[in-house]
Amino acid sequence: MSMQALNHLVARSIVDPSVVSAFAAGDIDPVLCDLGFSAQLRTSLASLKAGSWAEFAVLAYRAVQATETPAVRFQLPSPLEGLRPSPDIAGREQVA
Repeated sequence: MSMQALNHLVARSIVDPSVVSAFAAGDIDPVLCDLGFSAQLRTSLASLKAGSWAEFAVLAYRAVQATETPAVRFQLPSPLEGLRPSPDIAGREQVA
């Protein structure tokens, strides 16, 4: 959710100049609150020191990426599984 909120923040900064002016004034927290960032992440993002909006966006991306948990990937069985001879099924009839 945080990465999506960050995408909304950057997109909003393109069409809404008040976002960049709020950043320049040092008052970006209300904008972050409107977009649904958690309180901890808002504090972290508001404390970032950047000279420009582009630099802030890069630092914010890194901060959000560090806090997000990676998506769980599917664990697929090995292609070799089932092809190895097994002593418990050696004497039984097998049908493909």
